Amino acid sequence: MIDFDHDPTTKDRLFCSMSAHFLTEQLPDDAIHWDEEQIEGFCMRHAWEPLQYHDPKDVMEMIEAAASHAHEFFKQEVLRLTGNT
Repeated sequence: MIDFDHDPTTKDRLFCSMSAHFLTEQLPDDAIHWDEEQIEGFCMRHAWEPLQYHDPKDVMEMIEAAASHAHEFFKQEVLRLTGNT
């Protein structure tokens, strides 16, 4: 089972996965090791057309919000399904 509170990569992997909803290409898995400038550059180059004129940091914040929401949802769902609510 995923330890949502103690696995440092779960949220980072969700960030990469959720990027597919805001970019024309999903961030690669190894992006969890990139610095913020590299991720920002990728977001600038691959912004989905409706977001292409947004500041890359704003796009990154949208991805982060989606990843945070998904992280919390899955955490609560695992707790509910295992009876640990």
